[in-house]
Amino acid sequence: MVVILTRRAFLRSLGGGALALPLALGLPLPRPRLARAQAQGQGQGQAELPTLRVSLPPVIESFPIAFAQDQGVFAEEGLNVELVGLANRRARNLALFTGEVDGALTDVTSVLTLLASQGEVKITSTAFDRVEGFRRYGLWTHHFAYISDLETLLQRLDGQNNRVIGLLRQTDMEYELDRLLLSHNFTPDEAKHYADFEDLVLLATLLGQGSILAALLPEPIGSYMQYITEAEGTPVVLLSDFNEQALVPSVLAFQTALVEAGDERLDAFYRGYRRVLERLQAMPRERIIEVGLEAALTFFFPGVTREELPPGAEAFMQEYLIPEFPPPRALTPEEFDGVAEWARAKGYIEQPVPFEVATTDRYAS
Repeated sequence: MVVILTRRAFLRSLGGGALALPLALGLPLPRPRLARAQAQGQGQGQAELPTLRVSLPPVIESFPIAFAQDQGVFAEEGLNVELVGLANRRARNLALFTGEVDGALTDVTSVLTLLASQGEVKITSTAFDRVEGFRRYGLWTHHFAYISDLETLLQRLDGQNNRVIGLLRQTDMEYELDRLLLSHNFTPDEAKHYADFEDLVLLATLLGQGSILAALLPEPIGSYMQYITEAEGTPVVLLSDFNEQALVPSVLAFQTALVEAGDERLDAFYRGYRRVLERLQAMPRERIIEVGLEAALTFFFPGVTREELPPGAEAFMQEYLIPEFPPPRALTPEEFDGVAEWARAKGYIEQPVPFEVATTDRYAS
């Protein structure tokens, strides 16, 4: 029997980085306990801290920023970081384009399309690099497809509604999927073989139901989907973890005006960001789990108490939530140009975007 996962149930249970309910509704995320206490203390005759509005997508690389906010690291640097939940990629890009948010954790393709539309943003650093033994993306199929490897999947693709790969198109995920399939001598016809989704929760739910043949999912959504379906005895099947190709890192991007003005808020943000990465690196894993689990519950399961978590959810979070997080660095011209050439060939941008226009190395050292 096919596992029926309603979108509401999946939202309630989705773990690790999904920022589920606020992201789904497009709402600001709740302020952390420590930051609230500090802000209340500052209210006694002290000026409010300057605010930086940052949007996070439902991916694992969001955890350090959420953790830093929860632990008051940004407040210690004299900055109030307001995390704005926008699950929809186009909504997040629009917020960047209009200046509704100051910055976002995003991908190179999204920055390219914004710049091609006269947006004013710059990539300020990488956000998450390749980590040995950790999966960023996974290409999955459902249990009832009876597909055990990528080659069989490629033989099954025929462009029917339920025989396509679901993914977020016009993103670095599509870039990496194209590269993967080409490496297997399969040239994808995006109009025939790909189905575009904006809602990762919906995509994961359809995969679990067997309503779509395959899906490209970021972590931790893919692993949590595996956890849910394994518990029901109908596990989804991982066909590729992309570990054989060098993935383009995710990036942090901020408004060009802030970057060119040398806005102190960005300096404070990066001081706090580096501090929390160093703290996570130095902490014993048991301590990260002990401290980080509370941050995860606050930000990734808003409105759900520990007693209300699905059975085994804490064990899942402990296993999958916290990989090693490399420090931010400058995006290389080779990484940028590879995506830019692909995006132009796909018709996502019409004119070349110079590396120097799209990036800065001010915050990467």
